[in-house]
Amino acid sequence: MIPSYQEEIRIHKGKDRIFWLIVFVMTTFLYFFFQGYYPNYEGFLDRTDTSKQTFLKPFGIIDIQVFPSPDGIWVNNEYYSNNSKTIFDLGIYTVSIQKDGYLPITFAININKQNPFYINVVNLLALPVYSPLPLTFTNLSLYDDLYLLHIHETGSFIVTDKNFQALHGIRTNYTYIGGDYFSDGSSMYSYSLDTEKFTPVMDHTAKLPLQCKNISYYDEKLFCRDTMQFIGPNIGDIHEKILAINDHIILTPKYIYNGDSTNTSWKYFEYQTGTVTTPENVVHIGKLPYLLEKGKLTPINIVTLTSIPVTEPDWWMDTIFQGQEFNDETILLGEKGGKAVFRIINTEKQYSGTFDFEHTSDVKVYKLNGVYIFTTLKSAYVYYKWAQEIVKILNNVSGIAFIDGKIFFDKEGQNYVVDLLRKEVK
Repeated sequence: MIPSYQEEIRIHKGKDRIFWLIVFVMTTFLYFFFQGYYPNYEGFLDRTDTSKQTFLKPFGIIDIQVFPSPDGIWVNNEYYSNNSKTIFDLGIYTVSIQKDGYLPITFAININKQNPFYINVVNLLALPVYSPLPLTFTNLSLYDDLYLLHIHETGSFIVTDKNFQALHGIRTNYTYIGGDYFSDGSSMYSYSLDTEKFTPVMDHTAKLPLQCKNISYYDEKLFCRDTMQFIGPNIGDIHEKILAINDHIILTPKYIYNGDSTNTSWKYFEYQTGTVTTPENVVHIGKLPYLLEKGKLTPINIVTLTSIPVTEPDWWMDTIFQGQEFNDETILLGEKGGKAVFRIINTEKQYSGTFDFEHTSDVKVYKLNGVYIFTTLKSAYVYYKWAQEIVKILNNVSGIAFIDGKIFFDKEGQNYVVDLLRKEVK
């Protein structure tokens, strides 16, 4: 009886040791796993290559989710399952995504100790199909939820629905500005589809029609570049002379305003010393505004107007021609070594590429489902983040307009549209 009891105690102790050994091993494994390491059994036992004989090996995770579901994703020529969150050794990988009827994409990613996780959502755009339009026009603009077509031969406008069914004609030689506003070159007018009449836009202070020769339209407000001030019925809270305006960022002689508080930590701040005179533009990078003057970017200290040393000289450009804002991202366009280049900067990474056109002063940049659309006077390009190249989808055309995910253009007197959000039917 006693030996049996002692034997039972011994067995229980053995089981406890095994249990706690398993707990220790699993805890150790999980600890190193969450630190980014896994057991390297094959390399550790490899006697032919001593450089691989390390028991713990660092790893990273690649998580790529593609819409619509692709025909295939390959990482270093090996098949990768969509949105699979797969473990990979540290290193540089080439990712290729393909789907019939859509623009392919190839990009390189670097999994390292500083950035062990790569997470990306890719929205594929359809291959460009040039669909002819039933109407001929010179320019196209968004007019509320309709289209406004400018007919060069008559100088008039046609209002259509999204299917280009004509709804209304506007006989005038005025220039369209934006919203409901038109200009005769000096005075502003608003047009009503209900009454079919133009009404002068009044200066409510002077009780006179508004006068401006160089007029723009920003965020549903009229902006007069003659006086560098907002004018009209909706002028907002800024009554100072404006030196530069770029998306939500507005620069005045004493203040910089940030209309979109989601992208930086400042709403506005006042220069404590000095003033700004004639900058070409203003952008934000990280938490600071930068002035663009004479092809160079100068960061501004929030406390004073003194320059902060630029750690990345010229942003890898010889000359910067323009900067554009997209919420938390800044796009710089310029030249490097005689070639037109762009650089996309956000808080996580910088992306760059090279164009094949000569100048960047007439480039417009748009963003569609995380994909960048670049248009010039005669060409259009698509760029996926991380991609190894920029894809030209239009060349030697005119009258390019990007609206609602569609590119409208004129080629040899015929108007066409490319629907980048077109869904391929299989």
